[in-house]
This record gives sequence, structure tokens and C-alpha cells, in this order.
Amino acid sequence: MKCFNHPDREAVATCQKCGKGLCRECAEKYTPCMCEPCAAKSQRDQQQQAQNKEEQRKQKYKDALVDTRSEFIKTSVIGIIVGIIFVWYQATQTTEGIDGFSDCVGTFFVAFCIPFGWKFFTYLQSFIPIFLIGTWWFWFIYLAVKIVLSLLAGVPAFIYQLVKTILTQRKINRLD
Repeated sequence: MKCFNHPDREAVATCQKCGKGLCRECAEKYTPCMCEPCAAKSQRDQQQQAQNKEEQRKQKYKDALVDTRSEFIKTSVIGIIVGIIFVWYQATQTTEGIDGFSDCVGTFFVAFCIPFGWKFFTYLQSFIPIFLIGTWWFWFIYLAVKIVLSLLAGVPAFIYQLVKTILTQRKINRLD
């Protein structure tokens, strides 16, 4: 068998992709042993695979960023509902009602932030194992403490999530 590129030389190897005969000089060009067209195609295929992997990585990252944004929106909707309930409760349970617009807005905002604090403490709780204690008073105290802590940490947790969501949106816009 003769070399595919050099018909005057004897083939000492064959292309591992297509089986064409290759002389010693042609066989030593690429590892594994390949002819020029197969080596070029193999290189293009490797570049395409690398591009596909990079695009998949970017898409996965973008999906995670979009998930962060949708989680913020979902928590905000829950916060709006909680805020409305707190304002309504305060307005109907006091004899004077709400003492003005600023009290109404303040009550709404603090109540709006409670779900953000709740999410924050739920996240922290994932690092601390809570052993299942079967008594009802344990769970009552646990929930009461978590609600109070969520009330206290709600505003900072909301601000943190808001900044994180804004930065996430900027990253999404840069990826597009």
C-alpha cells in the first residue's frame, strides 16, 4: 500500500479514522496517527465540543441567575400578602385604627420583610441539625422564636436580597 499524500512512498501506518495509508513522515505528524483531513476534522470537532461545553456552562449559570430572580419575586409576593394582612389586622384591631400614612407604610414594610427573614433563618437552619423532638411545646417555642427572629432580621435580609437580585440582573444582561 502506498501513502495517500505521497504516492511514491510505501505506507507504514494507516489513518485511525479513515484507514488511508500513510508513510513514516505523514504518520508522525499527529498523535494518534491520522491523515491531514481527518486531523483537521478532529480538531474542528474538539473546538466545537469545547464551545458547546462553554455554552452549556453559561446557560446553566444564566438559569441559576434567573432562578434567583424568580425566587426574589416569589418572596416579594408573599411579603406583600403578609404586609396587607398585618396592616388590615392593625387597622381593625385597634380602636383608633392606624395613626397615619407613615404608620401604615412602616407596618407594611416591616411585615413585608418577614418572609425574607424567614428564608434567611431557614437557610441558616440547614447548617444546624435540629433533632426531632416529639413534644408540641418544643415546636411552638421553635416557631415563635423563628417568627420573632424573622421579624428582626427581615429588613436586612430584604435589602441583601434586593442588592443580590439587582447584581444578578446585571450579570444576566451582560450574558445576553
